[in-house]
Amino acid sequence: MNGIKLAIIIALVILHIFSTVYAASANARQVRVLPKPLWVLLCLALPLLGPLLYITIGRPIDGDSGQGAKRRGPKGPDDDPAFLKDLDDRLRNDKDNKDG
Repeated sequence: MNGIKLAIIIALVILHIFSTVYAASANARQVRVLPKPLWVLLCLALPLLGPLLYITIGRPIDGDSGQGAKRRGPKGPDDDPAFLKDLDDRLRNDKDNKDG
């Protein structure tokens, strides 16, 4: 029984730390319902309820926590039309050079 209690306490501590850091690192313009500082305080003050509320209704909708830049445009070389056209041109030039 002590192992179960310990596992529950560890899970609550992990949830508490995760949600507090997640709320603190989120982009203030994308946080929903309440201002970002209030979410951080709720996560700190209410160990179970605060994190659950933030994760369910307060976190940014698109899942972006504001960390890092969003990529715009192609995600890989095979998604980039300019790259594919250049590759096709180079392959044709190589083929023409070998044939001629």
